[in-house]
Amino acid sequence: LRRHVLPAEAPIALTAAQFQAEVDEARRRLSGLAPQFIERVGTILQLRQDVQKRLSAGAAPAIPRSRTLSDFGQLGLPSAAPRPASVLTGELASLVPPRFLERIPFERLPHLPRYLKALLVRAERAALNPIKDQERARQLEPHQTALRKFKAQPPRTAEAKRQLEEFRWMIEEFKVSLFAQELGTAMPVSSKRLEQQ
Repeated sequence: LRRHVLPAEAPIALTAAQFQAEVDEARRRLSGLAPQFIERVGTILQLRQDVQKRLSAGAAPAIPRSRTLSDFGQLGLPSAAPRPASVLTGELASLVPPRFLERIPFERLPHLPRYLKALLVRAERAALNPIKDQERARQLEPHQTALRKFKAQPPRTAEAKRQLEEFRWMIEEFKVSLFAQELGTAMPVSSKRLEQQ
């Protein structure tokens, strides 16, 4: 909230008029901020919990049907194939990481519920049609790979950092368009636009 209310970078020299303008702007932003913040964070945490429950339910092993054993080797555990739930758990951890309020700007918080709803829709649809989910995930993968590559080399300038953040949120919007189109996106987004960014 402090980052939201106060300017990110204070000017080198402030006149009395500039200082007063900054104070007035801070006061304007403070008005109604606490209830707005509580509502946003409450919604995010509730949806995060809903997604976690859904992913936990999807990750539970199926109860095998009764069958007659003809060999002791049949008592072994089946080989574990990677489950879509583990991928989605990573998506959830990336979207709402520990101490997310320190990492995600206040202005971005209203979008997180939509991203979490999209993840919930994706989890439900992936359980019904994993092949279609994998096809869509393949469309997303080049952009996520590029983001990981860019994050591995932290940006050197403030502008580069801003562009990287914009790219990261464009990817979240792209996920909404791929997996839960009915939720709508905050901006036009496509694979081509991501490549340009």
